[in-house]
Amino acid sequence: MKNLPTMKETKEFLQDNKKTIIGTALALVILYALAIAYTLFSDDKVEEIKEIDPATGLELQLITDVEYTALLTDAVRFDFYVENTEGYAFTNFNLLEAVLLSPEVYEAIDSVEPIVATDAIEAMEEGDIPANYMIDVDTDYDTSELHITVGTGDEAKNTAIATLLYQAIQDETLPFFANKSVYLLSEPHVVQLEKGPEPTDETGSASLPLYLIMGVGLFIGGLLLGMLLAFFRLFFKKEITDVFNYRMSDDDTVLDLSHTTAAEQETALAHGIQHPAAVRKLILSEEPLAPAVQKRLEQMTGAPYVFAQSVLAADPLLHFDEVILVSRKNGTTKDWYKKQRTLLENYATPIKIILI
Repeated sequence: MKNLPTMKETKEFLQDNKKTIIGTALALVILYALAIAYTLFSDDKVEEIKEIDPATGLELQLITDVEYTALLTDAVRFDFYVENTEGYAFTNFNLLEAVLLSPEVYEAIDSVEPIVATDAIEAMEEGDIPANYMIDVDTDYDTSELHITVGTGDEAKNTAIATLLYQAIQDETLPFFANKSVYLLSEPHVVQLEKGPEPTDETGSASLPLYLIMGVGLFIGGLLLGMLLAFFRLFFKKEITDVFNYRMSDDDTVLDLSHTTAAEQETALAHGIQHPAAVRKLILSEEPLAPAVQKRLEQMTGAPYVFAQSVLAADPLLHFDEVILVSRKNGTTKDWYKKQRTLLENYATPIKIILI
């Protein structure tokens, strides 16, 4: 008994189901490409991204990369170092940034340079400053230095605001620094920055190699999925397929001609029916045999063949030396074959199955 398919049977399976296998792989790749294209197209079409401010419950408009780049032009920065009462370096830049964006500091800055107390980016077109983006605080984890950067897109405004903050820290007018030691490391100076806030859109050029690799991987995965689908589909088709078990007895003879060429198959089918010689043979097929094959057999001397599409169509009083079932793969139905085998249990006759 065979437990594993041979290489020939595997090749035949792939050949018979290549449309399903390749079609599944291509369908997945096309869907993947459409998803990528839709994502990139959607990103290009996004003119504004809005979110809700948890403090006010109002809808806010986030800044874009292009707008943030404009704010970074001629940004002004100064550096300093802070120690808490225990003598440890203070590096919580998020907390410090929140302090510098507090209403009290707003008022101090607004007295020097008018600012916008909301995140409305449209105000930039009027020359105002979007408050939540004008001040950026970060830290150097190697040295624990803190950096305050002011970016409004206007060097004069940047310098004025940075100087105000610098003086406030130097003069200890901000309550936040009352119990801390502050060491100013540099005065406000113009810097050219490239970093920005969390990006609100993406560019696909840098990810193109990754997209291609994922596409190739998806195609290979699609081939495997297609093979799996093709394999399981064989069990549910009403027609006879590669996984159908023809043998219902150890005495059955199976002759597989399904992968011979059309010209060879006609000759091989006639030869398979003729041999071995017998007084009378019953030839069963759900659909009539090809006229050329049937004519060739009927022209033989004695013509010991009875052609029928069902056992019930044959004369029950005749004795047959051999019964031949001609099954067309993906054509002959399983129900027909099983019905004929049930009816043939009444015949003590050798059975041959020829697959075409």
